[in-house]
Amino acid sequence: MLSAIFRGHELFIALAVILSLAAGAGTYAVVRGKRELPLVWGLWGACTAATLALTMWSTGDGGGSAICTVNRDILEPFRHTQGQWNFCLLVPFGLLGVVATRRPGLVAGLSLLLPAAIETTQALAPIGRACDTSDFVANGAGGLAGTALGALVIVFRRGTPLSRETARKGLIATGIAMALMGAALYAFADLFVMNHTVAPPATPEQKAAIEQRLRDAFGGAYRATDYSVTTTGSEDAATVTAYFGNGMAELSWPDQWDFTVQVMSATDEPSGAFSVPGAAAGAAAAKRPVGDKDAVLIARAYADQFAPWGTRNAKVQVARTDDGLPGWLVSWRRYEGDVVLPHRFDVRIDEEGRVSELTERKVADPELPPVRVTEAEAWKTFEKSFHDRTDSIKEKPKPTLSAQFRDGEWRVDWLLVATTATGSLEAAVDATDGSIHDIVETSVTEHADES
Repeated sequence: MLSAIFRGHELFIALAVILSLAAGAGTYAVVRGKRELPLVWGLWGACTAATLALTMWSTGDGGGSAICTVNRDILEPFRHTQGQWNFCLLVPFGLLGVVATRRPGLVAGLSLLLPAAIETTQALAPIGRACDTSDFVANGAGGLAGTALGALVIVFRRGTPLSRETARKGLIATGIAMALMGAALYAFADLFVMNHTVAPPATPEQKAAIEQRLRDAFGGAYRATDYSVTTTGSEDAATVTAYFGNGMAELSWPDQWDFTVQVMSATDEPSGAFSVPGAAAGAAAAKRPVGDKDAVLIARAYADQFAPWGTRNAKVQVARTDDGLPGWLVSWRRYEGDVVLPHRFDVRIDEEGRVSELTERKVADPELPPVRVTEAEAWKTFEKSFHDRTDSIKEKPKPTLSAQFRDGEWRVDWLLVATTATGSLEAAVDATDGSIHDIVETSVTEHADES
């Protein structure tokens, strides 16, 4: 694992070794004749320098935003190799520190201070490293374990401890330093709270659910060979992903409402996309759709065979796609008056007349609250939220009334978008109580960076 991490950084390894040896030699020279066991002190200094070198070296990708990930799952790092390495990294620090100072309390504090300083620096300094509380937990636990081992060692070995006054001042300084670092993180870093920072493995139930949806959608044409689970921030929701030979499928969990499939397509050779039995071959003489009407016929043939629920009582729309993968997007939506219901069924047909993407939202039509806010009133609320940008608005396309699931219930929102000279402004205004949500301002430069 370490060879994979540091491959190509041999110069850094050499410098880190030299730095650690120099720190050890310097510490030894300072304490020799003043403290017992100067060699242990030297090893402690070398261990500290090596830890800092391993955790502070720059990836060369600095200058990003100050970010720190806060992991709710405190025990997660101990279940994965990376966390176990982080635990082992600071065991020598705690062990050598106690044997050298004979002050377990002081070394315990330092064992927490060192990883706290590392994570704070990784968050705020432009060195291209990532701050993660899981690393702090694993490092700190390793340091405390080493401290406990050191406490056992000094029971059987006599010696003179560091003065009580020095230890007391060290602990006070440690507490002040940790408080200052915590305040700096809170003030200057964006804290992202997550349930997990390492994707948990898919459970048998999750595998069975997404396999069944994949079979239902394509009649067994694709078989999953691997799986992953991605959690979504602080929510309990997750996305289960299944990988097959030429594509992937995703299923929202645990509600299982949203199901998407992407199948690889190629423009210069026959693709691995799904050929609808009896539909693509008769689309045209070239066995390809020649326009919107043919694309709809193929998509409807697919729905009739594999997802008849998708088109029932729904209005169809078709659009030519121009995102680098030529084809047609055929969509079915259901409405309650002017409100777009959550039901969604999209089939993407490539130029070979095959299904290359599928998006399903299999949700029963919900009971919705009444619409009391007019479009004009929604725009007024929108403009109040962007009061300092109102003069820059160039165009306000007609908004959509859409059913949205928020805070455990279905609501009806006006989905508003306004374009400006530098980007766009977006927000959702509740069509019942007039509250505003999901406020987003996007600049042209952000789009350029993403592309």
